[in-house]
Amino acid sequence: MSRKGNSLQHELILRVLPQIKNNKTGTAYKSRIKDFASWAKSNGYRQPEDLTRETVQEYERYLEQSFGPATIHTYLAPVCAAVGVKMQEIKKPRRTAGTIKRGRGYDATGAKVEKNKQGKKQEEDPRFARLVTLQRAVGIRRAELGKLVGADLVRKGNSWYVHVRRGKGGKEQLQYILPKDVATVRKIFEGVGPDQRVFSDKEMRNKINLHGLRAKHSKDCYQHYADLFACHPDLADKYRALLLRRWEEGHEKLKVANPRAWATQRKRFVSDMDDRPYLLRGDNLKKARALRLPDRYNRLALMCVSVLHLSHWRLDVTTTNYLLQ
Repeated sequence: MSRKGNSLQHELILRVLPQIKNNKTGTAYKSRIKDFASWAKSNGYRQPEDLTRETVQEYERYLEQSFGPATIHTYLAPVCAAVGVKMQEIKKPRRTAGTIKRGRGYDATGAKVEKNKQGKKQEEDPRFARLVTLQRAVGIRRAELGKLVGADLVRKGNSWYVHVRRGKGGKEQLQYILPKDVATVRKIFEGVGPDQRVFSDKEMRNKINLHGLRAKHSKDCYQHYADLFACHPDLADKYRALLLRRWEEGHEKLKVANPRAWATQRKRFVSDMDDRPYLLRGDNLKKARALRLPDRYNRLALMCVSVLHLSHWRLDVTTTNYLLQ
């Protein structure tokens, strides 16, 4: 039972608080919980104990009346966490390349869409040249670019990285810099003090499609690895070992909390890097054909992009959100 005097909204927020990693996530989660609590009460659900998987599924059907797949997913994530239901247990429309609007230059049929003319103009403006140049070489999120300081250019052995201290979800990450881009990135960081911001507030105030540049960078990185493994297949196992170490480092908490789930996910991750081609299906396949893009990819090259440059662990995220955008 809920504590006396606490509202349904308050009780659900208390349940989800341990899963919140930063203030931005917390604000978003609380807002979505508020929306859900309001809907639940208007449909006769007054106590947390009244909420079940069927309740969340009912809410999902309600969301479908107004929102697309990506927004539905955003609304459901905190609700599932609060109610104690796994996202995969809820039937919902799939997020595919054809349903994603952010940063797109083409519609689902492949037709060119003219939008964000100001951002396109600013992309060529010398005032933003440093920002655009770094984004083309590193490809991180807008908020992450704005927080970079001089000390965030890191060298480990012969490799160079941009250190993102708090990325999406509060995650720390090292963005690998391709060898061809190292000199460019080092020049931008040159003369910036260890605690000094790399980009001023004035440089960050723009409408440039930085996500579009991140997607373009992802495509360039994919081609780099695809060509590398085609010319030097003997390097494949070296990169598989590197990516597996990254995965294990990023899942240490899961290993302690749930060794069985850790072992299952690790096995799946290893399988995702094997020699089978990654084949597009459904809406992704339709969009690839409409845009005359490849409909199959090298799995290991895709995973290199996912882990080393996007800090994701899933190939579908990389293809849907970046290579097909």
